Amino acid sequence: MNVINLQEKRKNKIGTVLLLLLLLLQMITLLYYGGRKAGFHEDEFYSYYSTNKTAGLFVEDRTWQERDNFRNDFVVLEGEQFRYNIVKQMQSWDVHPPFYYYLLHTVCSFFPGVFSKWLGIAVNLIAFVPSFFLLFYLVKETLGMRKKQSFAYAFAVCLFWGFSAAVISGVMFIRMYQWLTLFILALSCLHVRAWRREKFGVPFYLPLGFIVFFGFLTQYYYIIYHIFFGAGFCFLLLKSKKIKELFLYAGTCAVGLLAAILYYPSSLSHIFRGYRGTEAVSEFSNAENTLGRLRFFSGLFDDYVMNGTLSIFLLIVCLGWLTVFYKKKTGHVLEEKKDSKIKQLIGLLLFTAAGYFFTISKTALLLGETSNRYQLPVYGILLFLLIYFAAKPIELLFGKYLKGKKLPVIAAIVVLLIIDVTALCQNKVFFLYEEEKEIMAYAEENKDVPVVVYYRDDSDLNVWRLSDELMVYPRIYLANQNNEEPITDEVITDSEKLLVYVADKDDKEKCLENLLLSNENLSSYREVAKKNLWTLYEME
Repeated sequence: MNVINLQEKRKNKIGTVLLLLLLLLQMITLLYYGGRKAGFHEDEFYSYYSTNKTAGLFVEDRTWQERDNFRNDFVVLEGEQFRYNIVKQMQSWDVHPPFYYYLLHTVCSFFPGVFSKWLGIAVNLIAFVPSFFLLFYLVKETLGMRKKQSFAYAFAVCLFWGFSAAVISGVMFIRMYQWLTLFILALSCLHVRAWRREKFGVPFYLPLGFIVFFGFLTQYYYIIYHIFFGAGFCFLLLKSKKIKELFLYAGTCAVGLLAAILYYPSSLSHIFRGYRGTEAVSEFSNAENTLGRLRFFSGLFDDYVMNGTLSIFLLIVCLGWLTVFYKKKTGHVLEEKKDSKIKQLIGLLLFTAAGYFFTISKTALLLGETSNRYQLPVYGILLFLLIYFAAKPIELLFGKYLKGKKLPVIAAIVVLLIIDVTALCQNKVFFLYEEEKEIMAYAEENKDVPVVVYYRDDSDLNVWRLSDELMVYPRIYLANQNNEEPITDEVITDSEKLLVYVADKDDKEKCLENLLLSNENLSSYREVAKKNLWTLYEME
């Protein structure tokens, strides 16, 4: 007996070492891609701006703006650390809950005056680590912690998930979706643990209330996931005649949600009257877009998570289970101990993930590859379900031949790793904007050259999309494209070289021609780069 226990402990230690090694490799990979990230999505600029805003960006025609006028709205200034009331107020004016912005503001507060991608990436890395362990725990607990196969399943899922291009991209994206992933996985683990172990006391209800509170205040999509999970969980409670637990569960969820709304009453107007809320309702009620939207989001999952192998996995699933159903009639299927809770929990996760995926597909913005962010929180669960339904028939059909053999498991893990590595080699990680390296290098080389920014009066605040570059120049000159009067500022009219940013518009060359008329030293211009609705020209 002691020998068996020692062998079990040794296996557990080896498993722990392998799991930690996997996490370390994934963290190294994330840091590598963090180093490659050279630019920002416009929403990432907004994360910094709405978190650390000091005065706000004011655009005025024919005026000079100092560099600090831009920089100060993206960094925490000395004496302005930990101003959570301002963060909350800023979000109330937009359409987002404040918790993620509290986190970003906290990290930025420890580095006053610093604008860096690493501050935002660090916030996401802090969420990635517990998400990794929660996903591992979710798989093992769903399949039964004591089952040897559960470790192989959990390890394979975490490997496939953490090295996928979509998940790496999610960590690179300086927004709240990695934290939404954390709370969705935490919610799932809490329910699965309670149901499997039939423990519904304070250790279940207390963290449930906190998860509801913080999940809702992180991203409103959290409530969509919880609605489906809660409905499925209530069905299981009702079916098992756990009436007391059912009422306590519903009450706890209601208290957590009510507390979040009372803390942040702006959430109601965001959801029911805000532009994103009304857009979502409009899209959801439109039946004609259903097939196209489902095809779009399933295509993203196939491209950036499965690397084009989704159809192969689904074929394996279909053929495997058809074979199992056929072989059951002939008695050639491996008999295993019945565990009804596995079926219940797999069904619960499948119902919830499918409900969330469908609802988000119907309501989320269609923004190309970047729309992966909306489905990111359930990618780990979808991978678990896909791997489970693909591997289970093989286990049932050939279990007696594979028992105790590690080669098939290792082969499966290698295949999953190859899928991920191939996607990474194909540069499927996005939100890196590596083309910005050359633009930023050009800006640094020419930072002492006078800079003119021509903006459109119907979208003047889009100037902040250039903020990382504008922080390089000591000052910039703002000009309205609709103002055709000659520029008379002596710095502009006497310079022998100008850098000119022009907002994309049909007649943007007219602005350049006007500059040529205002400055006799200039005779030509050339396009240097395009970026975020702007074109950069060099004039000499």
